[in-house]
Amino acid sequence: MTKQTRKPIRYLLRLLRLAFIDQNQTAKLTQQSYNQISCGYDESWTNHMRQQTNEMINQLGEIDSKKCLDLTCGTGYATNLLCDLSGRKTTGVDISKGMLNVARENYKDTCFFVEDDILNFLRKQPNDSFDVITCCWGLGYSKPFAVIREIKRVLCAGGKIGIIDNSLFSLREIIFCSFLTFLEYPSKLENLMKVNFLSSKSHLNILLKLAGFKTTMLYKGEKSYCATSARAVIDRLHSTGAAAGFEHSTNTQNRELIDSRFAEILENKYLKNDSINITHRFIAGVGVKR
Repeated sequence: MTKQTRKPIRYLLRLLRLAFIDQNQTAKLTQQSYNQISCGYDESWTNHMRQQTNEMINQLGEIDSKKCLDLTCGTGYATNLLCDLSGRKTTGVDISKGMLNVARENYKDTCFFVEDDILNFLRKQPNDSFDVITCCWGLGYSKPFAVIREIKRVLCAGGKIGIIDNSLFSLREIIFCSFLTFLEYPSKLENLMKVNFLSSKSHLNILLKLAGFKTTMLYKGEKSYCATSARAVIDRLHSTGAAAGFEHSTNTQNRELIDSRFAEILENKYLKNDSINITHRFIAGVGVKR
């Protein structure tokens, strides 16, 4: 494909329009994406990040007989872990019908699942109603501080919060190549994903403290995988949910054009020894209600 002239002014104007004038489609498009990938999500994402999810849950310490809630529960893996550790039926909340269908099929005997926006769900709960609340791999799609503040209200005295999520810079190589692609084709950018992933573990720590938690554990990490081509990277990003909503950045008619140029740029910059290394960078923390 012939390289196009970069159009920074047009790109900036397009970003401003999508950010401040056009309707925000982030929640709708993200939900749509997760519905579509739900059947293969455990194989592509849950299994890949299983150790990291387990580590955060284990940092909660002793939770036997505790009443637990798992937010952005997805297909229910972490929800069921909480059930195993607490010995009590655990509630999981997610807005994706497709993900919850898989969760109910896998863990209908051990967990109870609710289809709802997590912030909306929390606001309907009475004070001091849960002992442990977790949020795995989905806080950035909501309003982080509002969610954490509501979690603090809903937790009982001494209750625990556990969070693990991709950081804002998790896929910085992918974001960079996407930026370069739309810099050449600004008119093809149809939707701007307005996500709220946290920038660092310090960012998470500040929000926990502002909400009234004592942080007992805070860490960051990364997990990589290798792909043999840029097309394989694109497929993996879609199947894991890492690109949830972002595949709708352009419309169906222009998707092949944008994907092809993105693939060229990605391979040109990051393909080494017939392999492209993709890294998920994450942050995690555990806190106690003061």
